[in-house]
Amino acid sequence: MRHDSSPGVGVPRPAVPPLCSTALTLAGAGAGRTAVVIGCANGAETTALLALGWTVIGIDEDPDVHEKLHALTDEASRERLTSVVGSAAGQDRLPEADLVLTRSALLGEHATSLWPRIVEALRPGGILAARLTEATARRLRGWELLSERYTGATLEVVARRP
Repeated sequence: MRHDSSPGVGVPRPAVPPLCSTALTLAGAGAGRTAVVIGCANGAETTALLALGWTVIGIDEDPDVHEKLHALTDEASRERLTSVVGSAAGQDRLPEADLVLTRSALLGEHATSLWPRIVEALRPGGILAARLTEATARRLRGWELLSERYTGATLEVVARRP
């Protein structure tokens, strides 16, 4: 029996948060589709999406995001992974996507400026999985609400862009 010493072997995989799990259940397999994960450094959402065949663009302010995601990702999936160091709010544009997932970017001070970039990035029929404040949730008028769950003062939503 060979000993596997490839990167990521023995590295515990983080638990997939409920928001991501719900989004993946509703969105299904990647099948050539692209997801943008804002705030991806712990790798939970990224590795779950890659496992289902998504191409993933992860954006995080952590300067070690490349190394962290590389350690958590199997070699076969790495060609479908791009990691970007920086703030999503600091990007001129977000990449076009079929799914945008963020747990906190739309809760902070940059929510107002980031919202139009997310909407622009999502292809028609694309899915947003996000934690939102009540004020931000009002912007979903006209979207198809697929799932919603209150977690304290925030709302976790999965919604389809018109």
